[in-house]
Amino acid sequence: MKITSVTATPLGVPLDEELRWGAMVVNVKGGVVVRITTDEGVEGIGEAGFSAAYFPTVGPIINGQLGPMLVGRDPRDIGALWQEMLNATHMWGRRGIETYALSGIDIALWDLLGKTSNQPVYRLLGASKPKVRAYFAPSLKPTPAIVEEVKEAVDNGFTAMKLRVTGDLASAVELIGSVRDAIGRNPDIMVDANMSYDRRGAYELAKELEPFRLTWLEEPILARSLSQYVEDNTWLSDRINIPLAGGESLLTRYEYIDLLSRRTFDVLQPDCTSVGGITEAKRVADMASAWNITCVPHIACSSGTGIALAAGLHMILACENSPMIEFDAYGGPGWDGLLVDPLEVKDGFVQVKDAPGLGVELSPSAFDVYHLDL
Repeated sequence: MKITSVTATPLGVPLDEELRWGAMVVNVKGGVVVRITTDEGVEGIGEAGFSAAYFPTVGPIINGQLGPMLVGRDPRDIGALWQEMLNATHMWGRRGIETYALSGIDIALWDLLGKTSNQPVYRLLGASKPKVRAYFAPSLKPTPAIVEEVKEAVDNGFTAMKLRVTGDLASAVELIGSVRDAIGRNPDIMVDANMSYDRRGAYELAKELEPFRLTWLEEPILARSLSQYVEDNTWLSDRINIPLAGGESLLTRYEYIDLLSRRTFDVLQPDCTSVGGITEAKRVADMASAWNITCVPHIACSSGTGIALAAGLHMILACENSPMIEFDAYGGPGWDGLLVDPLEVKDGFVQVKDAPGLGVELSPSAFDVYHLDL
């Protein structure tokens, strides 16, 4: 079996109402979809990066540089292809946006391997469980709107939710208090501060939020360098009683080494679409397991294709230290016709589809209906 083409295409839909993930504002739901075709007619699909908005840089790297390297190669040699792509970016990328491109290709290679092996990816990785608890992740909105969305989510079976907050301490405390009052003591609440604070501001936030019994506090500190990221978050972790989560923006396992040795975070959050694909996300999760650290992969709510969600799900199902999965509160093109049979939450859990590969397929009209001109 040989690879005949590797292509990246932005697919998605413009939004009528923008969504806010902290400092990030999303006006388009979609992603950069990667397709790998072979001379035996089998095709693998993946997704590169957090959002279709990354296409101006991710797509050309796949279409013009990394993709052509793989033509004529055996797609089942995932480890060798991964290392060659990483080495090829050494002088011009070194774990920048190029790793997003590598990630999308890697995901498509795993989908292909599953299809050629007639096995779901999570079994090829070493199945640990068939389903995982989902948490609801709404956009940053006024408190009354969030309270209503969260109450509806609980009624629909969710037992955990992650809430975004801004750098306004008073409004953050008001939001979390209002949600806790509305849903009671049992559902888990996580808080994502989206790097809105310096370390002392993050400490003050954590102390104010301690009475609300949070499952974790995510990415509270703005850091401009990896060393500052490690030092400031370690400083904070040593002083608060709320578990600290982070690592969603780090690329490849090498950037996690100091976080693990310092035990900076209680929860690590690599993203399959950016860290280096399923291959590297699984490595990070296994490294975390050796340190008895939980791994809950980041899954971008700005996507909505459902492909990144499927990649994260299969990786999670192969990891004994991964107890939850992030589930987009607002769906997207994957649930509106882009995918034939998208993943769903039932009774608060996401159940794997026991189909070969990732278990999700693009609809025949996907590239005609959902193509984005960016």
